[in-house]
Amino acid sequence: MRLSRNGLVLLIGVGVLVLYILGIFVRGEYGIAILVCNATKEPLRHVLVKVESRGEHHDLGDLGAEKHTRVFVRPATESHITLEYVDSTGRPRSETVVGYVEAGYCGKAEVTVFPDRIISNEKIDLIMCWRSWLDFL
Repeated sequence: MRLSRNGLVLLIGVGVLVLYILGIFVRGEYGIAILVCNATKEPLRHVLVKVESRGEHHDLGDLGAEKHTRVFVRPATESHITLEYVDSTGRPRSETVVGYVEAGYCGKAEVTVFPDRIISNEKIDLIMCWRSWLDFL
């Protein structure tokens, strides 16, 4: 049995749609992606990402100069997410990455550590991770 050109295009379209919808549900199970970028010339030591409601923390170890890493966190209650690390002078730092999250939230927060400041950019979805598989990139 051969499909017509229109039938093939429709079949491919439906397949892409199903794959996208599946990605929404899979991505939603991972919670919030936290991308930590070290834009300094020195390593950051003892990097931790903490979900402050219940003390959940993810130890990222040391983050080399001009390197980045990612971790997924899943808030369980009303909470906020912080980044803790020790800078090149040995001074402990703690910065809020996402100010308010709840259970079921998903999305992405990108945190860039510069020598003199930290910039955080968050895209939190309250209901679903609409970016589907693209949020894993």
